[in-house]
Amino acid sequence: MRNLVAIVGVFVIVHIAACGYDPHPISGALPCTSHCPNGYVCTNNFCYLTGTGPDGGPSAGTTGGAGATGTGGTVGSDAAAGSGGTVQTGGAGAAGSGGSTVRSDAAAGSGGTVRSDAAAGSGGTVQTGGAGAAGSGGSTVRSDAAVAHDGAADGAPDAPSPMDSNGDASLVDSEAGGADVLGTGGATARAFKATGSMITGRDNHTATLLLSGKVLIAGGSNFDTPLASAELYDSATATFSATGKMVAARYAATATLLQDGRVLVTGGFDGAEYLASAEIYDPATAKFSATGDMAAARNFHTATGLQNGKVLIAGGFGGNRLASAELYDPATGKFTTAGSMRAVRVSQTATLLKNGKVLIAGGLSTNSGVASAELYDPASGSFAMTGSMKTARSAQTATLLTNGTVLLVGGDDPNDAQLASAEIYDPTTAAFTATGSITGARDSHTATLLPSGFVLVAGGNNGAALGSARLYDPNAGTFTAISGMIDEREFHTATLLTNGAVLVAGGFGMTNEDLASAELYQ
Repeated sequence: MRNLVAIVGVFVIVHIAACGYDPHPISGALPCTSHCPNGYVCTNNFCYLTGTGPDGGPSAGTTGGAGATGTGGTVGSDAAAGSGGTVQTGGAGAAGSGGSTVRSDAAAGSGGTVRSDAAAGSGGTVQTGGAGAAGSGGSTVRSDAAVAHDGAADGAPDAPSPMDSNGDASLVDSEAGGADVLGTGGATARAFKATGSMITGRDNHTATLLLSGKVLIAGGSNFDTPLASAELYDSATATFSATGKMVAARYAATATLLQDGRVLVTGGFDGAEYLASAEIYDPATAKFSATGDMAAARNFHTATGLQNGKVLIAGGFGGNRLASAELYDPATGKFTTAGSMRAVRVSQTATLLKNGKVLIAGGLSTNSGVASAELYDPASGSFAMTGSMKTARSAQTATLLTNGTVLLVGGDDPNDAQLASAEIYDPTTAAFTATGSITGARDSHTATLLPSGFVLVAGGNNGAALGSARLYDPNAGTFTAISGMIDEREFHTATLLTNGAVLVAGGFGMTNEDLASAELYQ
């Protein structure tokens, strides 16, 4: 296995989690007072997709009579309607089997008119004033579509949809007066697709979604050579382009988006020594510049943007394992000490909770991975122990779910074996509980909260780089295998874009090379 770093005789797997904007705040996501990326709004101190609320779902739309569920259909922009079916006004719509193609993706409901998004059965008619129906053989909505509009002239969005088997909303819109219904049985449309390649192959880099919607890729390692180069991914053109170089080459660093749109990069390793230095990337000038140094050199640490705009730096390794923490203040450009964690930790996770506290869990402690967890409270500036995980783990992922709980997946056990187990932390009970296990133990993977509320887990390592991917359903508490990535990769990044796609970039591949390739889950 590559990128194992010897630390006092213990091998630590380098894990850099990709952080970016989600419709709900996640580990490392930007709290806000006013600034958010294009397509997002600032609500209750967090950035949400425009049209969604703090619970992650759209506000309720107009409902009326029930629409029905089609089964066995195909996926695409077009749904199937009954052969010979017509659109009329009057009584209830009938359903049959089979059918010809009408417009895309929805069933007409009571009081509604058929526009895009509908399905009816063979020989059936869809009428306003009654319930729209779908027969067997009717189609599903595009399997991974976002919530459809309700079609009412008031511009109000639909109610939150159920989820399809691929983890994304597949809401059929029944129009004003009709109930939203879910088509079933369609094939999955969402998958990994190639996009432009990076200029430089790299692993253990950082990826940060900027307010412009572009993604800043910085640093990392290319065949164990630390990189100072950086590049930008533009989803509009699906291309990467060079931007200013960092002041120092570094990998296993952190990158955190500040509320003013700049990016703070801290620590890491330059191939010779652990770094205490930090720098700022300014998108307005496309340049990096030095800022104040940390009190301690560190890598494999965490950096978490707080609701007050400051950044909490915790733990890591800088010649020895660290319990110390410090705060970066963008207003002064300086770090100040912030006390110490209750345990030394390396390769732990740090997740900003909805209440403003930070959950710090697991990591390597004195001799091996630990199960303990603690909370940092910005109001008191102190750390306090909370419930322990069911399994000791390090280099896991931690993702804030839409209901405010935290999903922790995989990682390494105290014997450095990859884990398949997962668990949930509930801030209301301060306790961890087991949830479904992921098929295929792994570390060095990514976990990304999707607009649907599902979590995409991709790649990682289990003796070799993995290309497999899984979706976690928070309602069922289970993982489902989906089509894998184009390239096997570990130590890569995954960033949710403003259009709902996930950009997966770089990493170390099966052919023992640092990858420049990138792909989109969309």
